[in-house]
Amino acid sequence: MQAMPILLTRPLAQSEALAETLRAAGAGRILIAPLIEIVPGDRLPDVPGGALLTSANAARAWTTLNGRPGLPAWVVGPGTASAARAAGFDVRGVAPDATALASLVPPDAPPLMHLRGTVQRGDLAGALRARGIPATDAVLYDQEARPLTPAARALLVEGPVLVPLYSPRTAARLRTECPAVLTGHLRVVALSDAVAAESPVPPLAVAATPDGPAMLRAILANLRASPVEGRGRSV
Repeated sequence: MQAMPILLTRPLAQSEALAETLRAAGAGRILIAPLIEIVPGDRLPDVPGGALLTSANAARAWTTLNGRPGLPAWVVGPGTASAARAAGFDVRGVAPDATALASLVPPDAPPLMHLRGTVQRGDLAGALRARGIPATDAVLYDQEARPLTPAARALLVEGPVLVPLYSPRTAARLRTECPAVLTGHLRVVALSDAVAAESPVPPLAVAATPDGPAMLRAILANLRASPVEGRGRSV
């Protein structure tokens, strides 16, 4: 069975990195059409002692805004850890998700600031304060909505398209932007159950764990999946 084309709707930098990885793994046609654009703010906050990063977008925005290097940081996921190190942060701990990160930060950590986008899920700083660790948050970038491009719509007209979805917001944006007549051609792989809940269609698979490596395995495993949709979890 021929591999399906892949539609990447993540912000541009993340989509380009994923596309490079997928091509190296043997994927065929890939179209990048971000549904969210990352727009850095106009100034840096005064970080008190260390940083909390739950997205690589925060690390990239820090670099764009000429943030100083050397701050200790606790982060979510290996991709964010890599971006944080590239931005000059001293990464002290890496957790699989924000809930785990709230427990990972040691009690003797310096006062921390969660550097985040305008849209967030949960209250990481609040969870740390509940443990007695001083923590605040600050918006470092905006996540501006973008429409589904004409090229993406044209690709969906042609037939089944594999669409990896990494965040509930992007999944919700796709549900809003994809015409109902084209949803039958969506073949979704979701990062988590929370993402799957916002998907326009039941996903072919949900990543075994909510991280980049598991998601990559799920994408590659479903490139030649049956066009019949069915909710399942990747192994």
